[in-house]
Amino acid sequence: MIQQQSLPAHSLPATEFIKRLRAAVAYRKKEKLDAVVIATAVNRYYFTGFCASAGILLITKDEPVFYTDFRYFTAAKRQLPFLKVKLLWKGPDEPKAFGALGKAWKRIGFEGTLPAERLLKWKDIFTTAEFVNVSETIGAMRSIKSPAEQRVIRAAIRAGDAVFAAVRSQLVPGMTEWDVRNLIRRGSDFCGQGESFDAIVCVGAHGAECHHHPDETPLQDNTPVLIDMGVLKDYYCSDMTRSFCLGKASAEFKKIYKIVLEANRKAIRAIRPGKKCKEIDAVARQHITKAGYGKYFDHSLGHSLGLEIHEIPNFSTVCETILKPGMLLTVEPGIYLPGRFGIRIEDVILVTRTGCEVLTQTPKDL
Repeated sequence: MIQQQSLPAHSLPATEFIKRLRAAVAYRKKEKLDAVVIATAVNRYYFTGFCASAGILLITKDEPVFYTDFRYFTAAKRQLPFLKVKLLWKGPDEPKAFGALGKAWKRIGFEGTLPAERLLKWKDIFTTAEFVNVSETIGAMRSIKSPAEQRVIRAAIRAGDAVFAAVRSQLVPGMTEWDVRNLIRRGSDFCGQGESFDAIVCVGAHGAECHHHPDETPLQDNTPVLIDMGVLKDYYCSDMTRSFCLGKASAEFKKIYKIVLEANRKAIRAIRPGKKCKEIDAVARQHITKAGYGKYFDHSLGHSLGLEIHEIPNFSTVCETILKPGMLLTVEPGIYLPGRFGIRIEDVILVTRTGCEVLTQTPKDL
């Protein structure tokens, strides 16, 4: 049973955001950028701790300034005493406002995830300036979770474990995938601040569709089930996948499950600082390939997570990132047999100084 209802989301201490802002200022100086423009909601929050649907964090040679519109201005002034807050120009006025602010800008840092239409308008303003994509640098900053972030993510993972256990105990034949999805959504609202992504619920052959959208397919006795879900807690995500049978598992299901479980465990045992992400992916992939199912495992082994469900780095065949303490990633090998079933087992791990810690506590035994 879920014992306690969650409270509204709370931000991390102001010291977290002050530290991040200082790192961004230092980066601007090091790279000799005249300005760094942070316009996406997730990165605005990462550097300020303020949630708003409109705003720009501008880091120049002067002190950083957070611009937001009248809807958020009073709250931003109250919540951000460590940061200068100014009223944001109206959308159509952005070219004129930017032109006035950046008359001398020659090197401008921007987020590569910006809509192309908006970026092109900026380039029309600064026709002779060099635009530098800072997404990789911000991603690297976000990849190392502080102790405060780790505490929040641990809480999100505990909430996910609790929701899964409560949902699993309520499953009976006749319920549909959509019914299960609704249970997960309600539980995520109760234990956290909602889902960190739309839950994936797969019955039977749907399990072979990695990102199947739940429908009205009913659960039946002795039928394979795959659930991939996460809970949002204080703006941070959790993620977990479990595969099981509602009743008795077939011999084939048990065989494939054992292969995937061992791939999961081998990869986790291999994780330690100094290893390349692609080396961890190879451990699980080689195990599944050796068992004869390599062509049925065609996604990456895992991904980082935090303010977003998919961040960098990731456990993939091409990721050269070196693992460092404080990184949080998923380990989620799978085997997907079209027309029959799919099995994925996913845990979240924290890279430590000597190896890793598995944060997901939901049992993995059939």
